[in-house]
Amino acid sequence: MHPGGSVIARSDRGDLRWWTWAGVRANLTLIASLGDAADPAQQPDDACLRLNPDLDPRTWAAAQRAARHSVTLPEVSARALDGLKFSAALPAHLAGRTLSARLADVEGARTLLREHTRFVRR
Repeated sequence: MHPGGSVIARSDRGDLRWWTWAGVRANLTLIASLGDAADPAQQPDDACLRLNPDLDPRTWAAAQRAARHSVTLPEVSARALDGLKFSAALPAHLAGRTLSARLADVEGARTLLREHTRFVRR
């Protein structure tokens, strides 16, 4: 973190990580909202998420602006739906929306998308 917002750091290997410190639910919501700017195959944690290594400050700003206007709930896997209690009694689309809403932190994601980010090299 830095006083004016969050940090996006590029490692020596070229990986690009956004250090949000927002929690896994906000990070899942950010991944869903950022589209191609985030790596969809990652398992986010409480601290950071992996971004597309081709992003630079200009393309990041465009992705951030676009995501601000379309915060998206996280995708839910079929395996997660199968583990949902009473899943057999719910229509699949309702179970999916319910679980997706439980996994999301929309306000946390919106807060981060409004904040300034700074690119650094580690």
